Amino acid sequence: MTQQTTRFSNRLRAVLVRYYPAATLVFSGLKTQIALHFVQKFPTPHAATQLTFTQFKAFAKAHGDSRPKELPACFARLQQAQPEADPTTIAIYESEAVALAAVLLNLVQTQLTVTRELVRLFELHPDYPIFHSLPGAGAFLGPALLVKFGNDRARFPMPASVQALAGTCPVTDRSGKRRIIKFRQSCDREFRRIVQQWAITSLGESAWAQSYWQQARPRCQSDTPKACLPLPGQPLVGHRMDASRLASAGAV
Repeated sequence: MTQQTTRFSNRLRAVLVRYYPAATLVFSGLKTQIALHFVQKFPTPHAATQLTFTQFKAFAKAHGDSRPKELPACFARLQQAQPEADPTTIAIYESEAVALAAVLLNLVQTQLTVTRELVRLFELHPDYPIFHSLPGAGAFLGPALLVKFGNDRARFPMPASVQALAGTCPVTDRSGKRRIIKFRQSCDREFRRIVQQWAITSLGESAWAQSYWQQARPRCQSDTPKACLPLPGQPLVGHRMDASRLASAGAV
C-alpha cells in the first residue's frame, strides 16, 4: 500500500507541475489529506487566485487543520507568482488531477486505518515485548520484523539461518585456494529491506549498533546503502534470533 501511495503521489505531482505548481507547495506534502482535499476543491490556478484568506482559513478548519498559525505562510505560497499554463493544458490535466487526488486520498485514509489496526494487533501479540524493545524498530518495523521471524522459531535452527533468509550475510565461494565473498542475491528481499531500514534507525537509538557500524564501515568496499547496510543488520538479526528463541523457551 505504501508503494501504491508513493506511485500515485508522484503521478499527481507530475500532473500538477504541468499546469498548477502552486498546489504542490501549499501544504507540507501531497500525501496529506488536506492537500488532497484542496486539489479536489480548487483544481485550477484560477480557482486558487479567487480564494480569499478568509475562505482559505474556513477550508482549513473544515478539514481539521490543527496549525492555524501556519496558514498565512501556506496562503502566501499559494499566491506566489507561478508559470502560467495555457487553457488547453489546464483543461487536459484538471480532471486527471482531481481523479488522482481522490484515489490517493482513499489510499491515505485506508493506510491510516490499517496502521491503527496493525498497532492494536501488534500490542496484543505474545511476542510484543520482544519486538517492541528493539532499538529503532518503532510501531512499524516492529510488526514487520515479527511477521518475518514468525511464531515457529524452530524453523531457524541457528542465527545464520535467519541471516541467510534476510540476506544480511554474504555468500562465500570457495574453490581450492580461491575464496570470494559475494553479496547475497538469493533471499527474502522484503525481509532484507525491512532489516536495512531497521539497521538505519537503530544507529540513532543503540550505542552498540553505532559502535559496530563505525568498526565495520571501513571493511565495506562500496558507498551504496545496498552493499553497506547489511553490515549492522547482520549482528542485529543474529542477536534478535537468539533473544527470541530464549523468550519462546521462557528464559526471558
